[in-house]
Amino acid sequence: MIASLAFLQPRVLRRACCSRKLAMSAWFSAAAEAPTEASPAAALDEAALLLRSFTRDEAELGARAPLPRLDGFVFVLFIAAQLALNWALRLIIARPLANFLLATPDRPTRAFRRMVVKFSQACLELLVYGSFALIGLVIVPSQPWFWPSKHWWIGFADGGHEVMRDDLRCYYLLYGARYVAGFVNVLLEPKRKDFVEMLLHHAVTVAVVGISYLYGWNRVGCVVMLLLDPADVPLHLAKMFKYVSDARESRDKKLAQRCTFCADRVFELFALVFLVTRIAMYPYVCWSAHVEATRYFPKGLPEWTCVALLWTLYGLQCYWFYLIIKVAVRMMATGRAEDVRSDDEDDDPKDQ
Repeated sequence: MIASLAFLQPRVLRRACCSRKLAMSAWFSAAAEAPTEASPAAALDEAALLLRSFTRDEAELGARAPLPRLDGFVFVLFIAAQLALNWALRLIIARPLANFLLATPDRPTRAFRRMVVKFSQACLELLVYGSFALIGLVIVPSQPWFWPSKHWWIGFADGGHEVMRDDLRCYYLLYGARYVAGFVNVLLEPKRKDFVEMLLHHAVTVAVVGISYLYGWNRVGCVVMLLLDPADVPLHLAKMFKYVSDARESRDKKLAQRCTFCADRVFELFALVFLVTRIAMYPYVCWSAHVEATRYFPKGLPEWTCVALLWTLYGLQCYWFYLIIKVAVRMMATGRAEDVRSDDEDDDPKDQ
C-alpha cells in the first residue's frame, strides 16, 4: 500500500502541475481580454474603492484576481501618493517636532542639522511602519486561510489563490508601493553603513510582492509583510529618544539621562520583537514555502524564485540581528545603545 502511494504521488503532482498551468493560462487570457478600462481615470476610481475597503464591513467587500494593467496604474498612483505623503509628513510633522524636541539653536552646527534630519527620518519611519503594522494586524489575521499554514497552499494547483479581497489587495499594493518609495528615500537620505543591504532588502521585497501578487502566492506574501513590520516601530522610537538625549546632553542632563534610559529600554523591546518575529517565526514561513508547499503541488520557476527571495530576506535579517547583538554588547560595555549602522561622519551636535 505504501509503495503504491509512493508510486502515485509523482503522478498526482504532475497532474497538479498541469492543472496549475492550465488555470494560470486561463487567468492570464481572461485578464488580457477583460473589458475593465485601464486608464489613469479608472485607476483613480479603483484606488478610491480600495482605500474605502479599510472602513467597510467584510460582507460588503468585493474580491477579484489581479488585472495587471489596471493594478499597474493603481500601483504607480500609490507610489506617487506615498512619496508625496512622506515628504509632506516630514515637513509638516517630523521636522517641526525635531526642532522642538532637540531644541534647535538659532545657529545650528552642521552636525546638529544632520541630527535634525535623522530625527525627522526616524519619526517618519515610525509613522509609516506603525501604520502598516496596524493595518496588517487588522486585515491579515481576518482572512479565512490565515492559519494553519497548510491553507496557504491547499488548492493552489487548481487556481483561485490569486483572487483577493479588496482590503487585502489594497494592503498588498500599498505595501509594494511603500517599498518602491522607500528605495527612492534610501538613495536620497544620509548613507548608512548598511546602505547596500538596505537597497538589496527593498529590491528583494518589491520582487517578492510583485511575483507573489501576480502568481497567486499572496497568502504567504501577506504573512511575510505581517511579520516584517512590527520590529521597526520600537527601533525608530529608540532612535528618537537617543537623538533627543544626544542633543540635550550639554544643556539638560536630567532630560538626557531620562531619554537615554528610555532609548535603552525601547531598544531591548525592539531586539526581543526582532528575535521573535524575524529570527524565530519568519524562517517557519520560509520552510513552509520551501517544504510544506511541495506536498500540494510541484514548483516551477516562479515558485522557486519566490522561495529563493524569501531565504535571501532571511539572510538579511540574520545580518541585521548580528548588528543588534553588537549594539547589545556595546550597551553592556558602555551603558548606552549606539546605532552601529550610523554613517561615518561625526554626529556630535556640539561640533562646529
